[in-house]
Amino acid sequence: MSSNGDAFGSLAALFTSGNGGNGTTAQQAMPSRGGVMLDDVTVVLVGNLPVMAGLWTTQFADEVARASGPTALVRFERGDVTVELLRAEGRQVPPAGPGAVSRWLPRAASSVRKWLVCMPAETDPAEVLSSGQGIVLITGADEAAVTGGYLRLKHLADEGIARGAPVDRVGLVIVGAPPEQAAAAATRLAEAARGFLGIEVETVASMQRVERVESSARATYPAVECPAIAEFFLELSRARAEGSSRFDAPSAAPIPLSIPTPVEPKPIAEPAAVVAPRTVAPVAASPAPAHAVAPTAAPTAAPTAAPTPRAAPAFAAIPVAQLPPRLVPVLRGLRPLGISCPVSPDVELALDDERRMHIVGRSDQLAKVRTAHTWATMHRELLGLAFAELKDGFEVRERILLGDAREAITLHGTGVLLDVLVVADTPAGPVQVVVPLNDATTCG
Repeated sequence: MSSNGDAFGSLAALFTSGNGGNGTTAQQAMPSRGGVMLDDVTVVLVGNLPVMAGLWTTQFADEVARASGPTALVRFERGDVTVELLRAEGRQVPPAGPGAVSRWLPRAASSVRKWLVCMPAETDPAEVLSSGQGIVLITGADEAAVTGGYLRLKHLADEGIARGAPVDRVGLVIVGAPPEQAAAAATRLAEAARGFLGIEVETVASMQRVERVESSARATYPAVECPAIAEFFLELSRARAEGSSRFDAPSAAPIPLSIPTPVEPKPIAEPAAVVAPRTVAPVAASPAPAHAVAPTAAPTAAPTAAPTPRAAPAFAAIPVAQLPPRLVPVLRGLRPLGISCPVSPDVELALDDERRMHIVGRSDQLAKVRTAHTWATMHRELLGLAFAELKDGFEVRERILLGDAREAITLHGTGVLLDVLVVADTPAGPVQVVVPLNDATTCG
């Protein structure tokens, strides 16, 4: 290997973990509180980064996907546009071709939860602010990186004032530095931005090393075959609006969840006399008008009291804390695997009749379910040796049991199977009912 190659390898080794990463580095999880990075569409400004910028932006996108579900990373570079899907459960990006990205957006908007759009360093601040999205700056922690990051924020602040819409908040991601150095750099940048620019800088992630990521697909397209940055945001906004309109459109009246009530057949009365066709049997009341007689009248019977309608069972939501301590037994077709995930023991592992593994959790355990999914994928060979059902094929499905169907709104399109457990108030007493809300083809 050449000396240049040795130097590059040594430099890369400083920022990458061995053996694909074992989770022992100083990665800091992103805060759960509200912030810029939690926007569904976020502009990522790339500052001075160690080694290669693409490694760090992909690492950040993987962290977002770990917490929020399928994530798309779109990088606008000088002559190309790169699209990468993170933790998207095998979804694919289209092959290169004129208009491929534009045609793909409507389909992707229905399943991708988060969009991170990286703009080149030379992008005009006016174009950045014109996107109308939240902004995150990803940068290193050395002196040059902090200075460069402040200049990027200053350009944004000046443009915001000129437009009459000052920038008030920007997210910050510090990479390639130990926790102490990252915290010091973040504090310096935040204090300078607040004191001189009037911008609140919130640290949303700190990543010391590049770990292995779970990329589902990646493709690079010539820039001439893709929409420009401003047009891309317009097309993405339109695709997301159209994709969600069928769920957000108000209905004429809310329809309560109910189980159809069996209808008891009415008893057939014996006819008083056999009547000939096209005649009307006499009744005690005044005879019916001639125009009301059907061509072939059925035998009439004495009037009977209408049966009292049976009330449909009422359903009540169940708070998460009141769900059963074990979820697998209430789900039809699943049997417990008999072991728990060591890194996420709160969720449950099960097998279905088709030898698929199900990872089951509650509505507030999506992140833990995804952590267990990653663990199971990494140890699929060992699981296959321990369980014959998993030896020949290995398929994992994430499953969430809800106590309130309204909780499914935030989980729609994440690729997770959703069931709701409700209490039905029936004449025989309260009964627990599990209602599937989606299936493998509609979960996203």
